[in-house]
Amino acid sequence: MSYEAYELLTRLNPYSIKDLLKAHKIMMTDLVREAGTFRSKGVGVYAGTELIHAGSPSQYVPELMQELFAWLKESKLHPLVKSCIFHYEFEFIHPFADGNGRMGRLWHTLILAKWKEFFLWMPIETIIYERQKEYYQALNAANTNGESTVFVKFMLEIIRELLFELAENETDPSPPA
Repeated sequence: MSYEAYELLTRLNPYSIKDLLKAHKIMMTDLVREAGTFRSKGVGVYAGTELIHAGSPSQYVPELMQELFAWLKESKLHPLVKSCIFHYEFEFIHPFADGNGRMGRLWHTLILAKWKEFFLWMPIETIIYERQKEYYQALNAANTNGESTVFVKFMLEIIRELLFELAENETDPSPPA
C-alpha cells in the first residue's frame, strides 16, 4: 500500500468519487495505464487459470460507482457495517483495471477513519493479508449467495479481533520484550 495514499487519507472524502480516482492515481501511477480512471475493458479475478469473478461490464462501471457512492452517503447503517458492505460491493464491481483490492481496503479504512480516527492506525490491510485465503473465500461465498452477509461477518470478525488485541496490549502491564 502506498504511504502517499495513507498520508492522503486524512484529506480524502469517503463520499467523493473524485477523491477515489485521485487516490487510485497516486497508488497505481507507473503500475497501470489507466491509473486514476475507471477501466475501459473487462476484467476478471483468477485463481490460476480459473475465473473466479468477472467484474461488472466496463460500460456500467461509472453508473454503478455513482450508485454505490450515493448509497454510502445516504445509508443510515452503522459505519462498521456500511464500510464492510461498501468494500464488498466495490470488489464486486471491480471498477479499475488493477488495484481494486488495495483500493477497496483503503476505502474501507477511510470510511471507518472518518467515523473514528483511530482506524487510520489499525492494521486492517495487514490482517487481511495474513488471512488472504479466508478473505477471498468470504468474497466468493458472498458472490455465490448474491449478497454480502458472509463477507460483512468476516470483516467484522477481523475488526473485532483487532480491537480486542489492541485493548489487551493497552492493559498488559508487562514491559515490551
